[in-house]
Amino acid sequence: MLNFMANGNNFHNKPFNKGLGGHSHFTTLKNLIATMKNLILTLVLALVCCGASAQLIKEKEPVDPKYLAGAVPVVDGKVTFSRDIEFKSSLPADSLYHLLARWTGGYFSANPDVLMRKNINSSLADHRVEVGVVQYLTFKKSALVLDRTQIIYALTMQIAEGKVTVKMSDISYYYEEDRVPEKFKAEEWITDKMALNKKMTRYVHGHGKFREKTIDLFDNLAADVKFFLESK
Repeated sequence: MLNFMANGNNFHNKPFNKGLGGHSHFTTLKNLIATMKNLILTLVLALVCCGASAQLIKEKEPVDPKYLAGAVPVVDGKVTFSRDIEFKSSLPADSLYHLLARWTGGYFSANPDVLMRKNINSSLADHRVEVGVVQYLTFKKSALVLDRTQIIYALTMQIAEGKVTVKMSDISYYYEEDRVPEKFKAEEWITDKMALNKKMTRYVHGHGKFREKTIDLFDNLAADVKFFLESK
């Protein structure tokens, strides 16, 4: 804090020292503040450029084959991930329905990235559990950078004899919510056609992180459902 008192008298009651120049004090201070602002802005821009460069370098690197052609299924024009989980159980379908409904409550409530979960089309009669979910997918997080998107999707678990079919569909994204928000559907962003180059060997710039994180999300959901069922 600047000391505006001198010898017990108020600063404003004393003339500026001509040798030092009162006006020059404030001019120097203003220049210093302006310089600091420019330095901070330069640092922020440098970090943004470094982040963008790192992303470009990453997208030029070889892509894990699990994320390449065929990794994002399109059914009837819609991105739809699906996996059959086969297991042995003596429990009737009604009991499995209630178990899976309980799993959705526990799994999503315990996940700090989940913003909302809502029962949208569950049916005990049809032995189907379906929930709508809004959650964050985080691409990068550090002290100075937080790159993430909201992903909105429907998760369906259809119970049949000896198996449960897990599906993730109706996927969309809400990106850059704190800056210039963008909304787009999975069909516009993560399909083979939209996210991969013509040779299907590299990502198109900006698409890869969405594709990978979405695939990983479904894999984790299906794996957790499988583990839950096999433990019963």
